Amino acid sequence: GFFCNMLLPWEKHIAEETIRLDGLEGEYTLLFLTDTHVVVKDSKASGQEAENQESRYPMFVNAEGVSAEEQFPEWIRYANEKKVDAVLLGGDIIDTPSEANLQWLEGQLEALDMPYLYINGNHDWTCPWEYMTQVGRETYLPLLEPFMQGNTAFQRLDLGGLLILGIDDSTNQVDSQALSGCESALTEGRPVIVLAHVPFMTQSTLSRAKEVWNSPVVIGAGNFGGIFPNEESEKFISMITAAESSVELVLAGHVHFYDRDVIEGEKKVPQVVGGAGYQGNAVLIHIIGGGN
Repeated sequence: GFFCNMLLPWEKHIAEETIRLDGLEGEYTLLFLTDTHVVVKDSKASGQEAENQESRYPMFVNAEGVSAEEQFPEWIRYANEKKVDAVLLGGDIIDTPSEANLQWLEGQLEALDMPYLYINGNHDWTCPWEYMTQVGRETYLPLLEPFMQGNTAFQRLDLGGLLILGIDDSTNQVDSQALSGCESALTEGRPVIVLAHVPFMTQSTLSRAKEVWNSPVVIGAGNFGGIFPNEESEKFISMITAAESSVELVLAGHVHFYDRDVIEGEKKVPQVVGGAGYQGNAVLIHIIGGGN
């Protein structure tokens, strides 16, 4: 239509994944979007914030030059058109918790026709001048509670035959509240998908991340260029890869490239890492029953 021509056309890069689960009731389609790094320019912003907007805004555009802020509503529309069962937002959706970003985000998420799960990335709740500080934690983290079921550490989305758990590992370690939340949810016996921001160590993600970032950006394999896991993170990894674990898939972002591999343990758990949303990437996940 006429309105489309006013917007710059741009291409969506959608990776499709199918996960087969024996004994699953029903089928589910999920849209997974991560690392959009939206910066909404605010004319009222002053000082640090205005400077930050100016420098960061141009960093988050796709190949066609369309900003993350302009791309995002298209994903909302896509989710509604596709009638997906849920939208999973893997963190770094906004680049800082500025007032303009948060207001914009609220409007976007209200336009969704289906439930969503949104977890923290290391940017959603931090500003460069308060990066992971106690002040930042007290000032900014609570601003995200309305989008995170009132709990920024752990969320759950119950789709009936399938349970999706959101965890906060934005500090490069699994939050202890997320660990205990998952622990009790895993006793329910339903198939589980875990949504995290920082990926867990897999061979492929570790080696690619080393090339791209040249710094530790996956949790695990500290001796080999990953992040040394603390006690909570170690417990979490062994819990989700335990022989009897009902976790069937881990979704993560953070590294800005698409990857698929398995997290090794008693049970091999597939991990899909989504490419950066601001580059026009998303993953469409089909969860279907095993059936012969």
